[in-house]
Amino acid sequence: MTLPESDDAMIRRVLWSLPTGLYVLGSVVDEVQGPWNLMTINLVTQVATTPRILGVSLESDSRSLAYVRHSGKAALSILAREDRAVVRKFVKAVDDVERDREGRPTRLSGVEVELTPGGAPVLSQAVAWLDLKVVTTTEFESHTVVFLAVVGARAIPELLEGSASERSVEILRMEDTRMNYGG
Repeated sequence: MTLPESDDAMIRRVLWSLPTGLYVLGSVVDEVQGPWNLMTINLVTQVATTPRILGVSLESDSRSLAYVRHSGKAALSILAREDRAVVRKFVKAVDDVERDREGRPTRLSGVEVELTPGGAPVLSQAVAWLDLKVVTTTEFESHTVVFLAVVGARAIPELLEGSASERSVEILRMEDTRMNYGG
């Protein structure tokens, strides 16, 4: 049985069935002074290969979007499936920041972090991360799509070996959690 096209619940369910990863986006206002933020996000996709551009959709009133707009920087932490619990730490804005003697963050919301060369935070346990720079944005009523150029990356060797089906590390996906939205 097919529901009417205007049935909002049906549309949401169909959209939630789209395969998507689940990541943590790091943002910063000033790489030395902070503040820094991490947020769980699933609305991420590569939109161009030359140059390498990601499209990231952020709620228009989010702290992360404000930080990204201010600094022009972000970073994306890519996690292993086994790390699914950590994404729940970042469904709300970060208020708990531990710093080293130089003032750099070492933990956000109790989770170990490091800074990319661009100054945005990434999870230390990430199997890979991308250092990103804002190219442009497109605004919608509820979200703003930020187009980001990939300016750097790091990955554990296990992620780079063989084909996706041969790898010993599986990447976290939305379906691995009970979450249905992160952005």
